[in-house]
Amino acid sequence: MTEEQLVELSATIATAWLEDVHDFNARLGSPWTLDENGDEVFTEDAQDRFNEIFDTVQNIIQGVTQ
Repeated sequence: MTEEQLVELSATIATAWLEDVHDFNARLGSPWTLDENGDEVFTEDAQDRFNEIFDTVQNIIQGVTQ
């Protein structure tokens, strides 16, 4: 990955993350909960959103590096 690609990728992810964090906090509150073992995990809604974001990030990375 070139420096230019890294900067472009970083900017794209940072923008998406900023927009999503603002939207998430306004709609759902904290993304964390404790499971039955006492471990801190994503809430069901947060896990679903994480999976969507992860797919988006993967698509962005693949688009920049191909």
